[in-house]
Amino acid sequence: MFGLLKKNQLLENKLQTLQMNFENNYKDAAKLNYEEYWKMLDELTDSGKLKGKQIDYYKQRGEDLRGQMNNFNHQNNVKTF
Repeated sequence: MFGLLKKNQLLENKLQTLQMNFENNYKDAAKLNYEEYWKMLDELTDSGKLKGKQIDYYKQRGEDLRGQMNNFNHQNNVKTF
């Protein structure tokens, strides 16, 4: 209704998959999902399928994940025996 942002299901699904891979410590899959997310966002923006507020919202969500993804490598969470 008023002031509510209509979410894009494709981007929401990609974010959900990314989060699931991140939480399960699937580093390569999460990095791939992150790259795919930005490509998908660019494609939807260029094709005019997203409105201004939606673009801002999804760009911010991607930026919020950037900090996590920058530190997400194979040396993290490795425990020695």
